[in-house]
Amino acid sequence: MSDGSALSQHWLRRMGSVALVVGAVAGMVGNLVHPATPIGDAEGVAHGIAESGTWFPIHLVIVFGIILMLGGLVAIADTITGGLAGALVRLGLFAAVAGAAVGLVLVTLDGVAAKQLADQWATAPPEEAAVALRIVSANETINYALASLFNILFAGVTFILYGLAVAFSDVYPRWSGWIVAGAGVGSIGAGLVQAFYGEPTSFARILTIIGPTVITLWLLAMGIRLARSGTPEPSR
Repeated sequence: MSDGSALSQHWLRRMGSVALVVGAVAGMVGNLVHPATPIGDAEGVAHGIAESGTWFPIHLVIVFGIILMLGGLVAIADTITGGLAGALVRLGLFAAVAGAAVGLVLVTLDGVAAKQLADQWATAPPEEAAVALRIVSANETINYALASLFNILFAGVTFILYGLAVAFSDVYPRWSGWIVAGAGVGSIGAGLVQAFYGEPTSFARILTIIGPTVITLWLLAMGIRLARSGTPEPSR
C-alpha cells in the first residue's frame, strides 16, 4: 500500500471512529428525549406534536445521528477485507446505505411534515378540523410503515451482516459480532410485528428498545476501538 493510500485509510478510520461515537450518542439522545405520543388516539397525537416546542430540533439531531452512523459503518467496512467476512460486510454496507435512506425519509416526515400538519390542525376552523386530523393520522400511518422497513433493513439486515462479518473475521472480538447480529434479528422481529399490525405493539416496543440499545452500545465500542488503535490489530 502506498503512503498516500495508507494515510487516506488512517484518516477514514479516525473520522469514522468519531462519527460512530457522535452518531450513536446523537441517535440515542434524540430517541430518549423524543416526546411520547399515544397509540390509537389521533387527536392525542396531533395535540402532542403541535404543543411540542422541541419536535423539529430533536428530529434534526436524529437525522445527523443516522448520517454519522452511516459514515462510521463505512469505516468499519474498510477494516474488514477478504474472504467471507469481507463479502458480508460489503453486503452490510449496501443494506446500511439503503436503510439510512429510509431512515432519513422517515425522520423527515415525522419531524417536519408531521409538525406542520399538526400545527395546521391546531389552527384549523371547526369545519376543517376533522379533515386536518385525518391527514395527521394518515401521515402517522405512513411513518409506522417506514419505521417497520427501517427496523428490518437498517437495524436488522445491516447489523446481522456486520455482526456476522465481525464474527467470521479476526479483526475484532468475534463474540461482539454474534451479540450485534442477535440484536439485528430482534430488530427484524420488531419491524415485522409492527408491519403486520400497522402500528407499534407492546411486544414490538420491547424489541425496539432492546435491539437499538445493543446496537448503540456496539457502535460506541467500535468507535472507541477505532479511535484507540487507528488500524485495528487482530484479536485472539
